[in-house]
Amino acid sequence: QIPFVEQRFPGQIVKNAVFATSYISFGLDMAPFDNINVRKAFQYAINRDEMTATVLKDLAIPGKSLLPPGYPGYNDVITSQAVFDPEKAKKFMADAGYPGGEGFPEVEIWYRDQGGYNGAITAPMLQYLQAQFKDILGITMNIKILPQKDWMAGMLEKKNNLFLAPYEYDYLDPSNFYGPILGCSGAVDGGWNWSKFCDPAIDAEATAADSMIDPAAPERMKMWSDVYMKVMEQAPWVPVFNEQRYTMKSARMGGADNLYVDPVSIPVNYDYVYVKE
Repeated sequence: QIPFVEQRFPGQIVKNAVFATSYISFGLDMAPFDNINVRKAFQYAINRDEMTATVLKDLAIPGKSLLPPGYPGYNDVITSQAVFDPEKAKKFMADAGYPGGEGFPEVEIWYRDQGGYNGAITAPMLQYLQAQFKDILGITMNIKILPQKDWMAGMLEKKNNLFLAPYEYDYLDPSNFYGPILGCSGAVDGGWNWSKFCDPAIDAEATAADSMIDPAAPERMKMWSDVYMKVMEQAPWVPVFNEQRYTMKSARMGGADNLYVDPVSIPVNYDYVYVKE
């Protein structure tokens, strides 16, 4: 419907990526995802550009970093770990002991039942990944949809080892994407670090970055970028896409487009919005 609306109302559709990342979360203490080579194989087997352009019809942008584009601490260097490279994916799978997927157990990815934006794109996206993993890695990944409470219980109680999960920022700082879902403090029973990833050395670097007085200091941003690069190298979870939201505004309204990106979740700054006629 979006192409039709854009044609019908040119210049009135505002779109922008949101600071949210949907990712594949692994149970790191459960086979076969306790093997880093398996996780790296998944990381390199996803053609994010093709998936978002075709299956998702540009309703999302490729997720190539744990941090969304434009978020503090994000840079293009981090994205080098999440590129589509089928040959590298096959090699990692072979190095893990599963050449061509031989001997790899059937796995099942769980995702939550939800309406709206995510409800519309999640099923076709997972079906695309299912086919791609079969073609490139030679493995079978089944798909299971669950009510929110069962999906959450599945992660917290470690009933499965593969989940599709979303995370949206709470406050605009690189620490927000680390502490709750990647830091050692969250890797406890009931914590939000569902993969139970915990690297004390990386945790120490994150603590050092977070303790700097100036939150916007270039040195601090560099420290956080290094933290996320090291996390990506271990692939505790694999970024898949970043949400892109569309909002329609009246042709009579003035002000920068980014002021209208998400008027439901983010209050409009009315000091900079005006009526042109």
